Amino acid sequence: MKPGRHSKHIGLSELSRKSNDVAEYYDNWASDYDRSLSDWRYEAPEQIASMLGAKLSTNLAILDAGCGTGLSGKALLAAGFITIDGIDVSHRSLEIASMTDAYRTLHALDLQQLPLPIADNLYDGLTCVGVLTYLMNSVNTLREFCRVVRPGGFVAITQRSDLFLERNFPSVLEGLSSDDVITQVHISEPRSYLPNNQEFGDQILVHYIGFTVV
Repeated sequence: MKPGRHSKHIGLSELSRKSNDVAEYYDNWASDYDRSLSDWRYEAPEQIASMLGAKLSTNLAILDAGCGTGLSGKALLAAGFITIDGIDVSHRSLEIASMTDAYRTLHALDLQQLPLPIADNLYDGLTCVGVLTYLMNSVNTLREFCRVVRPGGFVAITQRSDLFLERNFPSVLEGLSSDDVITQVHISEPRSYLPNNQEFGDQILVHYIGFTVV
C-alpha cells in the first residue's frame, strides 16, 4: 500500500529491514519521496552537507551511502561539492537521483552486504543520511565506511534518537575510537527530524554524528 502525502507512513517504523523489502518499499515510494520529505520538513541532508563542508575542501571525492532519490547529493552540490558518487539499494530511487546532475556515478548496492565492492581509501568523505535505520550491524557498517575513506577523511551520518539508544550507539563509537578506527567524534544533541510527520513529530528526533577516519 502506498500512503498519500499526508497520511501516516507505516513504513518509517514498521517496515521489514530485509534488503529486498527495503528496496521494494523505496522503489514504490520513489516518485513521491521528495515531496513527502518536503512536507515533513526534512532538513537532514542540508545539515550533513554543512558538516562536511566545514571539514573538507569541496574539490574532494564524496560517497553518498544510501543516496536514495538524491536529496543528499543535491545538498552536497549546493554546498559546493562537485565529485559525488551515490549508492543505494533502490533502483527506482537511483533513476530519479540520476536526473539531479549531482552525481558523478550511481550504483545499485545493498549496504547490508559487507564488504562493499569499493576499494580501500577511495573517498575523502562519506555521508549516510537517514539510512542507518536499516543497517543493524552498526560496528561493521561504520568500520566499512572507514575502510573506503582515506585516513584523515571525514564521515558524517545520522541516527534516529530512539535507535541511538536501542543500538547503544555511544558505545559503538567509543569502541571504534578505542580501536583507533576513528577520532574527533562529534555527536549532536537530539534535533528535530521529521517534525510534520505524524509518527515522528517531537517523539523521534535525530543525532548528527561526525568523525575523522584514522
